[in-house]
Amino acid sequence: MPQNYPTPSVVRARRIVGLLVLGGLVWGVFAGVTAVFNFVNGFFTPSQSLTMVAGSDCQPQQVNVEAHVGTSSGDPQAAFNPGDAPYFWFTVTNTGPVDCKFNVGSSVTSYSITSGSDNVWTSKDCKSVKRVDFVTTLKPNKPKSNPPADWQRVRSSDSGCSIADGQPTVPADGASYVLHAEVNGVISANTSQFVLN
Repeated sequence: MPQNYPTPSVVRARRIVGLLVLGGLVWGVFAGVTAVFNFVNGFFTPSQSLTMVAGSDCQPQQVNVEAHVGTSSGDPQAAFNPGDAPYFWFTVTNTGPVDCKFNVGSSVTSYSITSGSDNVWTSKDCKSVKRVDFVTTLKPNKPKSNPPADWQRVRSSDSGCSIADGQPTVPADGASYVLHAEVNGVISANTSQFVLN
């Protein structure tokens, strides 16, 4: 009894349908894995979209901190002659759409200085600093600065951060340093480089 073989056009149609089904299965598996990954990732990565209520606490995502180096009057300066002390300050800016409250007190702020991979100085080592909270209201896109504070061009350690604490002076003669600031858990977005002559 003769067998009926499918015509070439039927074979092609079956192959196309098979490929479409296979492609759909592959896409379905990929979409499913992606959805599961995004679902799980949501537990570990908080959403960046914030519901902000005027007068509430600022969220770290909406606060920008910048570190500054300069003179005692708050003028930026990048090089310091022998005997001249660099002064540090920071600005905090609310990048959100409404007013919010943010602690900028000495209890939650710190400066650190590095030179290459060398951690030279940190205000966390300062023993004489009174650690207090100071909660301020940040208006949208209106930077607020703290008063400049001087650095005595010394290292810091567990025993202190100043000349009075017996800390050794750092190299000068063109040595380069970088300032970082941290305010209430937010690290400065910029790095301020300066030179001691």
